[in-house]
Amino acid sequence: MQLTLKTLYRSDLLSIRHAVARPSASCELFYGAADILLLPVSGLFAKHDAPKEHYIANSNHALFFRTGQPYRISFPGDIGDESLLLEFARPALATLLNDVAGVQDWCSSSLHPHCLLAPRSMLNREALWLRLQSHASALEIEERSVALLAAALGAAHKDNRQQRRARHTVTMARRRRQVETVKELLTLDPAQAWTLESLASHAHTTPYHLTRIFTEEVGIPLHRYLIRTRLGKAIEAMRNGAASLTEIAYQSGFSSHSHFTSSFSTAFGTTPSASRLGWRAGVVGCR
Repeated sequence: MQLTLKTLYRSDLLSIRHAVARPSASCELFYGAADILLLPVSGLFAKHDAPKEHYIANSNHALFFRTGQPYRISFPGDIGDESLLLEFARPALATLLNDVAGVQDWCSSSLHPHCLLAPRSMLNREALWLRLQSHASALEIEERSVALLAAALGAAHKDNRQQRRARHTVTMARRRRQVETVKELLTLDPAQAWTLESLASHAHTTPYHLTRIFTEEVGIPLHRYLIRTRLGKAIEAMRNGAASLTEIAYQSGFSSHSHFTSSFSTAFGTTPSASRLGWRAGVVGCR
């Protein structure tokens, strides 16, 4: 993996770095150097925590990298990715872990190693990313960062039902692989007119089983995850270029500009054009 890191912000509370990762021929073993909240802003990668256990990461997700944790990184589609790396001071992190998730340690079994970000958190991440490039105040950057960590911890916290299911390790490992396979397919080609049958075939399961386990594992149904993935692709295009919203809509897999606007407004509670202006002005909420 070819990795380029750039520090965007540093204070007594946290540091924020921008990471650009590109595929290489080798697949080295890494060890977590710190407790880091990783927020992908574009592209796609897979984090392998153990043989036959990996998690797909795109701009819909947040991942937790833990000190000393061994892992490997691969790049489905050879796309690479860009991410924001948030590293909090240990006292602040310990307090937030206890307040939000009721745990004392980043490695607690009560926390999933990754989570699906809520739509509001996705917009807050975009606002943070753009405001970091426009010399926003330290207060704004830190407030948004704390809100993002709190939201990710809340989303990653396991309930008792999930912990009971996790005891069935063989079944759970197989269903996780099936779900991650589908997430990878949808991320690599979000504009495809996917059918439930074709996705189930790729995951080597039945349509009914896939429908059930995907919602249980990810937290939202397949069709909503596909829309969220298309919206993530659209957000990246809105941030990186001057293309019209109509062009962005079609490129991201939406059938029309109105379909894009409607889906965006339903997910985020605001329009694409208003969000574009809001990110740059720093007026997107961070709660």
